[in-house]
Amino acid sequence: MLNKKNKTKIKACFRSMRPYHIAKNFLLFTPLFLGYQCVSSITLKNIFLGFLIFCLLASSAYLINDLIDLENDKQHFRKQKRPFAAGELPLSVGIILAPCLSIFALVLSFYLPLNFLIAAIGYYLLALLYSFFIKQKKWLDVTLLAVLYSVRVFAGMALLEKGFSPWLIFFILFLFFSLALLKRYAELHAMQLENKVFLLGRAYQLTDKNKLIFLGRLSGYLSILIFIVYIYSAKVGFFYKSPLLLWLICPCLFIWLKHIWYLAEQGRIRDDPVIFTVTDSYSWIILAIMITIALLATWVPFAFY
Repeated sequence: MLNKKNKTKIKACFRSMRPYHIAKNFLLFTPLFLGYQCVSSITLKNIFLGFLIFCLLASSAYLINDLIDLENDKQHFRKQKRPFAAGELPLSVGIILAPCLSIFALVLSFYLPLNFLIAAIGYYLLALLYSFFIKQKKWLDVTLLAVLYSVRVFAGMALLEKGFSPWLIFFILFLFFSLALLKRYAELHAMQLENKVFLLGRAYQLTDKNKLIFLGRLSGYLSILIFIVYIYSAKVGFFYKSPLLLWLICPCLFIWLKHIWYLAEQGRIRDDPVIFTVTDSYSWIILAIMITIALLATWVPFAFY
């Protein structure tokens, strides 16, 4: 039987893989909920396998990121509690576990379509590029974060027959560029409360707060505009019986963006907005409404005059 010390290390090892970030990988299911519901059982199995693969790749990338950021994490008011920064795990665990997770994930990817394999490899390489080089580059870091979210959607499309839509990818790209900017804003706000003027390991300073707000809100509203273009794209008619119903999603997105940016400016979002959204009941209500609208648009024919 495992003793208490070993159990503690196993729990720390599990936490080091950041399981609470699993929510981000549900983006692979986005095409499934936006008009591509008519799929086979094999396709569904592939999507769940793809979801597992991205969880493994993301965990591997997080482990490497924590090893690289170790010294900065030790000085951060919140990140110092991470297993490696807190000394709960030896660095050798991360050095061994990270490549094992990535290799296992990439081996599983060979059982899926080639486009998915390309997306998986691309995601992992971009994640490593972010950790080693880009994270300290102002504006470029948030752009790459948005791209990483978009790659997840592309991977989901690769598992669906005729599932590719450039407008949907651009929609996700601009929406998550807004959330990446919000993340930096929230981090700056938290650091300001600690009487610090810059982010450890980042290129942002308190003087960037207004720029982050402006660009973040603008990008979010542009994502809604792109979604409207998506509604009128040629492909939508093949997947929705009442595509004009999707217009109702636009005010939901607008309200949600206003909500989450308001909370950020009030200092109620301390770090990752995606993780915050998972725990925010208001966001769940908005999400449920949007999914309901998408399902109605897919299955129920409405006459518009």
